[in-house]
Amino acid sequence: MTVPLAPFERRWAHAALDTLFPRPDRGALPLGIEDMEVDAFLDETLMHVPLESALGLRLAFWIVGLAPLFVIGRFATISSLAPDDRLRVMDALSGSSVYVLRSMIVMIKAIASLFYCGDRRVRPSMFVARTPVVALRLREPRVLAEASASPSDAPPASSSAPPTSHSTPSTAGAEHEQQRRTA
Repeated sequence: MTVPLAPFERRWAHAALDTLFPRPDRGALPLGIEDMEVDAFLDETLMHVPLESALGLRLAFWIVGLAPLFVIGRFATISSLAPDDRLRVMDALSGSSVYVLRSMIVMIKAIASLFYCGDRRVRPSMFVARTPVVALRLREPRVLAEASASPSDAPPASSSAPPTSHSTPSTAGAEHEQQRRTA
């Protein structure tokens, strides 16, 4: 059992998750994560995961929460920033050359994705086909007959080599090799 998140940690978590899964007015998602039971999910997750995972998630929220100090050089936390600045901070952490910072963002994204995609209001929209179905047509029989014609029926590719009609596969390969060497 772990200690529940403090109020300031919850604000940081909400700000980070809202940046990743914004409401429809700020993104293309059908539902924002803030419209879900985020606090209940975080409490349940921290209660049921192993201690190391709970500490890792909490550390990830601390890193994201304090990142504006280092990323954009403002004396602020992630929860006090405007949505555009939050996105800049999250993008900078995601693209950081420091592996630990990138992996913290990946961990938050993974946990949030499990929560978001598990919601009964979101699942139906995940399986909607966005692109129209294209009807395929078969080629005309004449085009198919030309495409399946044997190589001996085709005209010669170049006029420098005389066509051979009595060659077997092994002699045809030898003739080709001889033509390649002389060219």
